[in-house]
Amino acid sequence: MTSNPWSAADIEDLRELVARVLEVPASEITEDTHFVDQFNVDSLLELEIAARLEEKYRIEIPAAEITSLTSFGHVRALVDRLRDAESPRAESNT
Repeated sequence: MTSNPWSAADIEDLRELVARVLEVPASEITEDTHFVDQFNVDSLLELEIAARLEEKYRIEIPAAEITSLTSFGHVRALVDRLRDAESPRAESNT
């Protein structure tokens, strides 16, 4: 169970972020969109997506996880998992 539920606005914001990096309309990014097959995403674009996610959501994506950014669904799941992992640390620092 997640402590950081996604609102429709949050999902759309994430979709827009990914679409900007891929330089495609956000409407082309669905939960099942496979970035490599549909948009020829290479490792540099994966790094760019990761960097933008880290900046926006204040998370740290381990290098081994960057290659898991293969679809919008995977991106959302990774951000969700890392946001949950960061929550206790953020609360203990206050």
